[in-house]
Amino acid sequence: MSTSLQPSKEQAEILNSDRNTIVISNPGTGKTTTLSMKVMSLLESGVKPEEILCITFTEKAKKEMFDAIFKMAKGKLSDSDLMKLNIHTFHSFAYNYLVDAGLVTGDIVGNNVMRYSILGSFESNKAFNYSKDYIISDIVPKTENAIRYIKSFGITPDKIDVEKAQSLLDGLYDEEKTSYSIDEMKAFLKYFVDAYKNYEDSKQGAIDYSDMLLIFIEKFRGKKFQHVLVDEMQDMNELEAKIAQMVGENLFLVGDAKQAIFGFQGGSVKNFHMFMKMCEPKLLSLNRRSSQEILDYSKSYFLGKTKYKELFERELEFFKSQGNGQIPKVISTSAHLSKILDVIENNPEKTIGIISRTNRQIIEISQYLDTNNIKYSSTSSQATAEQAKGEILSFVKGLVSDRIEDKIAATFTIFSPYSLKEAFEFSSAFKKRENGKLDKVRSWGISMKREDLDGVFAKVVFPLCVSKGAEWFSTAIAVKQQIDQYLALGVPTMDGLFDFIAIGEESYVERSNESKITLTTVHKAKGRAFDVVVYIPSSAKRTSFIDIIVEAVLASNGIDIKEELEEESLRIDFVAFTRAKEKLVIIADDKNSKNYHIERLSEIEVDDRQDELVATRLNSRLSEAFSLFVAGRFQDSEKLLKGEDGWLEEFILNYFKNIDHFSYSSIKTDPYEFLIENIIKIPAYYIATDFGSAVHSALADISMGRAKLEDFDGDVRRAVENGLNAIEQLKKDYQGLKIVGVEKWRNLPLRSLVDYDDPTLMFTGFIDAVFQHDKGYLIVDYKTDKNSNRASDHKRQLSVYRKMHSILEGIPEDRISTCIVFVALRGGINTGKFDWSIETEKRNAFPTFLKHLQVVLEWKKDPKRFIQDLLEKPRDDPLYQAIKEKLQSGAQRSSL
Repeated sequence: MSTSLQPSKEQAEILNSDRNTIVISNPGTGKTTTLSMKVMSLLESGVKPEEILCITFTEKAKKEMFDAIFKMAKGKLSDSDLMKLNIHTFHSFAYNYLVDAGLVTGDIVGNNVMRYSILGSFESNKAFNYSKDYIISDIVPKTENAIRYIKSFGITPDKIDVEKAQSLLDGLYDEEKTSYSIDEMKAFLKYFVDAYKNYEDSKQGAIDYSDMLLIFIEKFRGKKFQHVLVDEMQDMNELEAKIAQMVGENLFLVGDAKQAIFGFQGGSVKNFHMFMKMCEPKLLSLNRRSSQEILDYSKSYFLGKTKYKELFERELEFFKSQGNGQIPKVISTSAHLSKILDVIENNPEKTIGIISRTNRQIIEISQYLDTNNIKYSSTSSQATAEQAKGEILSFVKGLVSDRIEDKIAATFTIFSPYSLKEAFEFSSAFKKRENGKLDKVRSWGISMKREDLDGVFAKVVFPLCVSKGAEWFSTAIAVKQQIDQYLALGVPTMDGLFDFIAIGEESYVERSNESKITLTTVHKAKGRAFDVVVYIPSSAKRTSFIDIIVEAVLASNGIDIKEELEEESLRIDFVAFTRAKEKLVIIADDKNSKNYHIERLSEIEVDDRQDELVATRLNSRLSEAFSLFVAGRFQDSEKLLKGEDGWLEEFILNYFKNIDHFSYSSIKTDPYEFLIENIIKIPAYYIATDFGSAVHSALADISMGRAKLEDFDGDVRRAVENGLNAIEQLKKDYQGLKIVGVEKWRNLPLRSLVDYDDPTLMFTGFIDAVFQHDKGYLIVDYKTDKNSNRASDHKRQLSVYRKMHSILEGIPEDRISTCIVFVALRGGINTGKFDWSIETEKRNAFPTFLKHLQVVLEWKKDPKRFIQDLLEKPRDDPLYQAIKEKLQSGAQRSSL
């Protein structure tokens, strides 16, 4: 046999085997190269290329395999022969067969359509008592992943026995691992299966990626390939393992159970063990990537933590390198971002892989690298992509919405044809109900027709996103594709459109491809190698309540995944370590770093630095000027670029100068929250606020004899009835209880509450109900919260109201009791429960409130202190960046 590469002794033995073979390939031992050599060996021995099927898992891996074979075959085989080779991913292989056989239409269901279907099911079932934003951002993506995972085992909705799965939940449920009750978990299981059914029913002849495999297994009638070769076979799920056996007469499988890290996609180590019994095992142990020190550390770490030490000791016995280097370093620090920067600065000519466990870590690290002007490529969405999507959503929503709140919010985006100063003025006019000043923005908008949306993207969104960089532009393209997808679904609605966009997966673009620095998760790092690896483990071991549901569904079908996944975290660490060629640096916190240090095989460095909170640098002034330019406001754009007039600082100073009252809800000690909610006060619309207002008004009217319970319906009536039941209970607890006032507006000089010298500054409050009883008075505050998690904050508010009522009515404080009445306790997951409870104030929380009040009063006394605090506590969102830039430019002019 002749190939362009000379096989090692291990590879020669593997290539000469004519039996079904499974190659256990330790990291960096050349498994793809070995598989390619096997293909060349088969071709040179006379096997026809069309009789060979090579399968891998990603398009990227498929291309690498083809490139390796093509390179080896150069000068030995014709291109026309090589093109007859069948090199596929599992899904492309199944899809091509099904389409060619006329078994499917070829339409593929996208992830966004799947997510939208899940959301629709949750909404129609009223499954949750959360805001839609939370359901979209958190619950729907996890549900989508869970459905795909279950389906990878071949379990479709008709194969789920809900009652059996619910009974198994009792054994799986652990109240310490979740905030949900067992009743909520059982209720969600039904909602989950309904969402799965709804999704399957909504496909209308189209198929998803699991369908490709399921239908293939059911319908395949084709001729078997003489040879089937599978790369990364440890990642095969149950369906893919069946296909590999179905379509090949001879199997050649390459993989490593120690690198099986795709369990969340159904990848199964059990398949590896099954094929070990069917095939002759061979070993690739000579590492061609890492130094011996990195291998010794990785081997010791893995064997020290695995339950299957004896099995893996045999595989790792000859895990040897071709060179030596530095022993790995473990850094114990809270300043992991700063240490990443140190490694980059100390290795200027090296390729560096910054490897994290989660996408959340990627976003944080990318933000830091952006701030420090570090060029890098990334395999996942960065912080700026999230910002871009939020800005685009807010802008387009303002254009197509009739709600003035949405339009004003849109004026604060970088796409707005209005300056930031004008946006502040619109918000102020809305707050003051100066409707005449809102006519201009009220008439600003477009229809939801495709041509109008096309025009906005072509003329405004795309040009501005191009000016902001690759991620903004790729995000804009993704959002536009989602809009086009949604408009093709059926009759569009505004809420439906923005739900569909919000629900979509984050897009990302691999940027700065020439950079030596790559930011990646461990899963995206498979197949990659770097001179230097900086690994950032994650100490978080969160269990989603959805994970428990999945476990119950699989268990009801006789599948136990605990053993499958229990060592996946160890395998993830092993994969991360073995991406390093010369240097391995592990950065962890103090608690976690001890798990990674191995005496004599690694060195440990303790760093007591703290990371400073940073925010991405954006030139907001240029963005704002460009927005005005795009809108045709050329003179305003030029004026803005020439200089600022200091209006924002003046706006803030005037607020504090003219503020005549504070309320409990206005006391925010975070300066940016204070700015947004009190000074700018960008209007927003919330359904929960409408519900709360309706319940409070109804309880007040009934208490004063102005209405009856029968006048109300739906959830408002249920909450009101709960409130009335609570009052009956209070009558038993407080003898002689009778109503003396509802919705009482309390207003008194602030200096009555705290030592303050301004007699004109007032403090206001709104008390839901005041009762009198035989021993004093009772202040009641009705709350429509879904749970009692915020009870301590509500009690602090009541302590203020008690003090105010005492002063205004001349009643000693010790004669006034307070209580919160929760009238709509329904939990996060809808179980049909709609309960009430009473919580009394047992500890005076007024001193805590006074501390918060003092912070705000210091800002009132010295507004420049407020501006300083605002600038010292940065946020990473475009509005904060614009505000910060204007305030800093104003400060610079003042110092001149």
